[in-house]
Amino acid sequence: MNRLNKKNLTTIGFMTLFAIAIILVYYYLNTQRETARDTTGDALTEYEQIMQLDLKNNYPATSREVVKIMGRIIRYLYDSPKDEEIKPLALKIRELYDDEFLEKNPEDQYINNLQSELAQWKEKNRKITNYLMVNDDLEEETVIDGVRYSVRYISYAIREKGKFTETWKVLLKQDKQNRWKIVGWEFVPAEDKQTDKK
Repeated sequence: MNRLNKKNLTTIGFMTLFAIAIILVYYYLNTQRETARDTTGDALTEYEQIMQLDLKNNYPATSREVVKIMGRIIRYLYDSPKDEEIKPLALKIRELYDDEFLEKNPEDQYINNLQSELAQWKEKNRKITNYLMVNDDLEEETVIDGVRYSVRYISYAIREKGKFTETWKVLLKQDKQNRWKIVGWEFVPAEDKQTDKK
């Protein structure tokens, strides 16, 4: 009888360990799946992905990457965002702007102007549907009075009673932390465009 009890206890012990192992494996696989979903952004909307960009601690290393992020935010803003998304997106894109630009465009004024412009776009049923870095051959970097400047070009695909593109020339400068910040941009007339592939 004593021998039978030992055998039963051993079996129960192994079954308990086996059950614990199964639970741990299940928990591990579930955690890995959740982590993978969070890091790939599959479960996040475009708005959520943009808002999760940590521009304070993980600022883009190149002027080209800064303009790409600007393009991504602009595309979303001008493609029918929800009203409550506009201000957070405006604050997010301002993290890419140079201090001098921010001084000339105070936060409240900037957000009011943006909301007004977006309302006009909505009224005209006008949207930005895509963006693309262009004119690689015209991109340049220069140093003036010890400050590094960069010029990048971005083209937006716009839909309004048909489709057309609009290209912007974006000027950036490096700040004291060597981060490329947007100083401003200007529209490039059609005859000046020399678009090429990404």
